[in-house]
Amino acid sequence: MKKYKFINIRQVNNEIFERHPVYRIFNNKTETQLGILSYYKPWKQYVFSSQPECVFNDSCLKDVLNFIESIKACEK
Repeated sequence: MKKYKFINIRQVNNEIFERHPVYRIFNNKTETQLGILSYYKPWKQYVFSSQPECVFNDSCLKDVLNFIESIKACEK
């Protein structure tokens, strides 16, 4: 997995939902879980759900989007 400046995104315990891997987003410094990337079947794509009271700057959101785009590229 690609290393990002403030976050890391990884699959935990080979978690699967709707026949797709589930990815969790963690803070690099504290290892606190910040959110989750999971497949949303009605939209046929991955979606990001953050934990309550988490805030993200544009750089972190770009990293999340970059990761989602890399998942899509691998699934083609």
